[in-house]
Amino acid sequence: MSRRNKKSIPEKNSKKDTVAFIVKVISIILCLASFIYVIRHYHNFVIVKFEFLLYIYLIAGVLFGLLFYKYQKNYEGKNFKSGNYFALILIVYGTISCATFFLANEYLSTNTEYVVVSPILEKHESHKRSPNSILVQIEGTKKEINIHNYDFKEISMYNFAEIKIKRGYWNFPIILETKLLVSK
Repeated sequence: MSRRNKKSIPEKNSKKDTVAFIVKVISIILCLASFIYVIRHYHNFVIVKFEFLLYIYLIAGVLFGLLFYKYQKNYEGKNFKSGNYFALILIVYGTISCATFFLANEYLSTNTEYVVVSPILEKHESHKRSPNSILVQIEGTKKEINIHNYDFKEISMYNFAEIKIKRGYWNFPIILETKLLVSK
């Protein structure tokens, strides 16, 4: 039997490779959970502009990307593609940073609550499994709020919304509760 026909012996993974793989799997799972959390809070609870979240994504992605760049380039060698690397880092660490922003805003807040009464600008009926929603103006920003407790016939009778809000840690308002009113 010649050398060419012999089966190659698989190389053993080093401890470093195993730890790197485990860290990647954990960060991807954390990224997915963070992404779901960010989307849910952005649409339902916190009043923040989309551009602000985009800045968090970009800044966190660039900072973490530069931090791990040299290590990743040495690890991958000639197969290193900086475009793919920065895209992945931007998505993973940007999402985790946005989720951290929302968590800190909610759980480190001063818990001072106040009530805002706003006219209902638009009323949207649910489609399939989505909830009914209203469009109100809170502190100069138009915000669509999902209304789960009322059906659309009830919503169409109301003209105002009483919104219970608390200030978050980063001074972004958090919607706690919404009640509909016929008049002020």
